[in-house]
Amino acid sequence: MNKEEVISTLRKYNFDPSKYVVIAGASMVLQGLKDTTIDIDIAVTKDYYDYLLNNYDCEFERENEGAKVYYIDKKINFSTNYYSEKEKIMYEGIPVQSLEGVRNLKRKLNRPKDIKDINLINKYLELNPLALAYLGDSVYEVYIRKYLIDKGITKVNDLTKSAKDYVSAKSQSKILNKLIETNFLTEDELEIVRRGRNSKSHKAPKNTDIITYKYATGFECLIGYLYLQNNNDRIKLIMKEIIGD
Repeated sequence: MNKEEVISTLRKYNFDPSKYVVIAGASMVLQGLKDTTIDIDIAVTKDYYDYLLNNYDCEFERENEGAKVYYIDKKINFSTNYYSEKEKIMYEGIPVQSLEGVRNLKRKLNRPKDIKDINLINKYLELNPLALAYLGDSVYEVYIRKYLIDKGITKVNDLTKSAKDYVSAKSQSKILNKLIETNFLTEDELEIVRRGRNSKSHKAPKNTDIITYKYATGFECLIGYLYLQNNNDRIKLIMKEIIGD
């Protein structure tokens, strides 16, 4: 199944997004790191595990680490193993295991195909922080420009002036500090911010001190990272926190 087929299959079953998460290979397909998957692995809460068994035509597949794994229509297999709220991100309304979570799972399994996937994830996640910041800067600016146009600002000069309140290094540094102080960011996100903040960058622009510039780089790095993970839902939540709409 390719990405579109995975999405359409999951939407067909209309599972409760608060009770499950797509894990392993299917998560990588949804996040654009793999083209296809044979089936869709999902991890579920204990109560939802019982619900699926009682409401779907389930076929026993195997036992894994003391938990029984079942198939639904030979397409979706589920168990309670590997369910983690901390590792859950949303992709087009579908809860998926973050790439960090997938990597942790595959390190645990450590099969030849898992090692191959780990190398793929490493290459993806360990991009140069400045490259992530470069991408994040563009993505963030598009969100801000759309927000300002939606507010009814249409003159280019006015758009440029208004955008400075959000896209300048000083503004981004202040935004990031607020997100940190309010505990809005997850541990994984804070680690990405630290990578961006601690990267060896060029000299700060005129009228910007180096600490402000590094915090702004950390913020842009985070946005770039989330964008590469296809985690647009999380970017929207951050934008909502920033603009208050």
